[in-house]
Amino acid sequence: MLAGLLVVPVGLYAASRRADDDIERVGPHGSIDWTENTIYAIGLGAIPNNVSNDAVAYLKARDYAILDAMRNLLMAIHHVHIDAVTTGQEYMARDATIRAEVEGLLHHPRFISERRIREGRDSMVEVTMAAPLYGNGSVAEAFRSALVPQREGTSDNGDRGTLGTEAVPAPSTPLPSVRPQVDEDSTPYTSVIIDARGYRVQRDMSPKIYAADGTEVWGTVYADPNFVIEHGIVVYAHSIAQARQLPEAGSHPLILRAIGGSNSPVHADVVLSQADAERLARLNARDGFLDRFHVIFVVDPMD
Repeated sequence: MLAGLLVVPVGLYAASRRADDDIERVGPHGSIDWTENTIYAIGLGAIPNNVSNDAVAYLKARDYAILDAMRNLLMAIHHVHIDAVTTGQEYMARDATIRAEVEGLLHHPRFISERRIREGRDSMVEVTMAAPLYGNGSVAEAFRSALVPQREGTSDNGDRGTLGTEAVPAPSTPLPSVRPQVDEDSTPYTSVIIDARGYRVQRDMSPKIYAADGTEVWGTVYADPNFVIEHGIVVYAHSIAQARQLPEAGSHPLILRAIGGSNSPVHADVVLSQADAERLARLNARDGFLDRFHVIFVVDPMD
């Protein structure tokens, strides 16, 4: 198992992290970084003091720390919101294929770093390991059947919770207004940016957009699974300015303001006014940005 580790240079890992990381903590030793789209886990192994050879003692502790990190990585995957209703753990419990895919993913985690630390009088080895949310050998690949459903069967609209804004109060501090855009603009829209700040919208891997009447506008995708696995379907930002800078935004994004979020267990879907929902559908029919997954949600930072 340990032979399958993918080593990532520590310097590259440190350089890639930014101050505005969007990190969801999972227990004391796991985290989901929604900026880097990566799950991280830390493992600890005590260096035995009853082994005469220091190198052997270190390697024993390192092996234990790797196993501990892999357990914590699995715990973090359990907590990933696959959709607005179901976590990774729940999908794994009811689908043997998904469970096997996740177990296979854990056989080849990314080894990020290791260091020797002190805990009182004892020495320990601390290792950091990671698994990507998207791409080859990713969480998305393991959960592909959940992220990209088959066309046959019924819609899952009925079990994602009721819609509306009553359970999520409007922001106490007014947010900057979004300047209205007129449909007469003949320039094709390159993406949609939905400002959902103030509604405590959470991140997940397959969020949806609803109209105020409960109609799903977008989110149940029947796309090339390989594309969804590689890129995901929604990108998150913390401000309109940040969203505009993302490559998915393009040069001419459509900017809309959400009126709330769905009252689902994970609370990850967004709700638009009826007028904006109809406008979004109409402009996408003209320009096709939803079909290219050029969708950005502006949400509140993690607590």
